[in-house]
Amino acid sequence: MEKALQKAKRHSLWLLPIILISYFIVGFPDGAFTVSWDAMELGLGLVTFHSGIILVGYSITYTLAGINLAWLNRWMKLQTIYLLGLMIMGLGFVGLAFSPNFAMVLTTVTVYGFGTGAAAASMNAYMAKHFTAKQNNWMHFFWGAGAAVSPLIMGRLLVLDFSQQADYSFNVYAYSWTAGYLVIAAFVGAIGLMLIVSMTRKIWTNDADTAQTQQAEDIADKKRYLTQKWHQAVEIATFFFLGGTDYTVVFFTGTVLMRTRGFTLADVAIFSTVYYAGMTLGRLFFGWSAKWLKETTIIRLGIGIATVGILTLWFTSSIAGMALAGFGLGPLLPTLVSDTSNRFKPAIISKLVGYELAAFGAGIAALFFFTSIVLTVTTYEALFPIVLAFVVLVFVCNEILVRAAKSAARKKSDQTHPSTK
Repeated sequence: MEKALQKAKRHSLWLLPIILISYFIVGFPDGAFTVSWDAMELGLGLVTFHSGIILVGYSITYTLAGINLAWLNRWMKLQTIYLLGLMIMGLGFVGLAFSPNFAMVLTTVTVYGFGTGAAAASMNAYMAKHFTAKQNNWMHFFWGAGAAVSPLIMGRLLVLDFSQQADYSFNVYAYSWTAGYLVIAAFVGAIGLMLIVSMTRKIWTNDADTAQTQQAEDIADKKRYLTQKWHQAVEIATFFFLGGTDYTVVFFTGTVLMRTRGFTLADVAIFSTVYYAGMTLGRLFFGWSAKWLKETTIIRLGIGIATVGILTLWFTSSIAGMALAGFGLGPLLPTLVSDTSNRFKPAIISKLVGYELAAFGAGIAALFFFTSIVLTVTTYEALFPIVLAFVVLVFVCNEILVRAAKSAARKKSDQTHPSTK
């Protein structure tokens, strides 16, 4: 047992930096797309409704990747799935850079959606198996750092191009986002090579399995897990509403600020960067404080802070609201993923994490599409009450499981220590 633990420690020491660096690049697409969309919308003659259709296509394949993670894992290791997912992402960005119309954008985004889903689901499952909640927050911290940097890259290219030409022609916009997405594709390719080299060094081993499986078996008979199917359904629903919240708030806030409150494209790029920077800092802070705070406490604090941020955006248009929204929402995904191992049996963790990430992608598609329709037929100001409703639903789903876990613990305690009268 001690030997297995020592191997697991060496495994984590060398592997964790590689995972963190690679997940930094995984964060690039979301941040870049939120900034490039307004330029693509004008350059290709699109409307807000098209963004909903694109996100549906993306999220369908993202969701399918998560649902099929357990099946894919039968044929290849999680790290191999991760590498293949990144390569699909890279090819997708090359295609997106040269997309001349809506049909090509939709096709390309749908393809790289599968790559993103496979990469996210496989790596989150790997982290849930081999690392702690603190390290999982670190990984998502690096994702947030990448998402915060990418709007600056894309935004800078757009602003430079606009300053040189006042004519908002197709070529002006196409050049800008083409350069941005080719830069992202180059980063993905470099990370892919790094992962290939790391696999030849055999640090992606399952040495940690022996220790962690034994530890899981040691505590399995001492802990009461949530075993009902409806428990899993509520867990999955939590991620569904979280996915819709995360992407909807950052994407449509820029649209609202530009179209109703007089902000510029450069302002929107800064708001997106601040959102992802806040998300990144939230993951860093709560990852650091995880040794003192329980997962439930972190989730409640995050939801509370995000709610304050959304209200601040709604009533003041202050960039501080964007920072607070990102800071509060940031730790929710990694903490909820990590908490899965506390709530459910070890044997179903990989499968359940795959479904969680699939639900996250489905939430992006369904709730983003729903929001795009509402904003198109009513008013852009409807964004903020919609997002607040999503946040409340995340809170309600989580609280249902918290109470179910407490009830299960009491039943286990009563069975272990029956009262004598």
